[in-house]
Amino acid sequence: MLGSLAPVQAGQRILVVTSAETPAQTEAVDALQARLREGERGRAVEIRPWDQTSADQTGVADIVVTVGTPAARTVASHANPAPVLHILLSAHNYASLPARANGRQSAIVLDQPPSRLIALVQLALPTLQRIALIGGSQSEEIVPPLARAASDARLGVAQASITRENELFGALQSVLSEPAVLIATPDPTVFNRFTVQNILLTAFRHRSPVLGFSAAYAKAGALLSLYSTPAQIGADAARVVESVLRGGNLPAVSGPRSFEVQTNPTVARSLGIELPPAETLAARLRSLEEATP
Repeated sequence: MLGSLAPVQAGQRILVVTSAETPAQTEAVDALQARLREGERGRAVEIRPWDQTSADQTGVADIVVTVGTPAARTVASHANPAPVLHILLSAHNYASLPARANGRQSAIVLDQPPSRLIALVQLALPTLQRIALIGGSQSEEIVPPLARAASDARLGVAQASITRENELFGALQSVLSEPAVLIATPDPTVFNRFTVQNILLTAFRHRSPVLGFSAAYAKAGALLSLYSTPAQIGADAARVVESVLRGGNLPAVSGPRSFEVQTNPTVARSLGIELPPAETLAARLRSLEEATP
């Protein structure tokens, strides 16, 4: 608990290593800084690009936060004792980082927790008892845990894997042979800007709703989306930083604590689905998580 930790010491240094000046990274860093400014004084926050950050610089920090995959790879290769928190990278990219001998690194990955995704399916679509999953080369860290979480919730699971994009249509036909909730996962070999419209159209023809992983999915034709904004992830990261600076340990790797739900009422009407408002679903989901030990 934060209340049992020591106060922040004067002069503590936080190093934020960025990958690129994209809107998402800027939003995350701004939220991180804003929350840290609300806390105790005496902390120095330095922001450096990944290609101008040395092991000596990360070594003198009290905690390092990396933003994006290039920054994570750079800092993970440094041999230094500073604890490191990685944000704005996928579970797959985190798993591919160089292993640090001291083990003092963790991450808030972009992937939503499997339990949260399955809970949303059950809240939004209680009459559908089957989910559909398609895995690709970057799905190891998300598809198997999702399948286990669905099975634990007594949902049926239809799975397929592809190695090439031309296998996608056949995989969709297979997993959607019966109505199911197709859960899109952030594996760019399967779900990307070139495939998304065909995936959404095929699922719609099979009367199968799609649960997307970004606001753009719901806008494009998914029934609903579950995602975290960069600002939410930045604020989540600030909470971890504050805890570590007070003497706490880095938490285990996890998905974001904060999240949003977005729905597409037009798609819901077309599929004949009575869907609660997005705000209601998000509130119910948060209540469920708060009630879970």
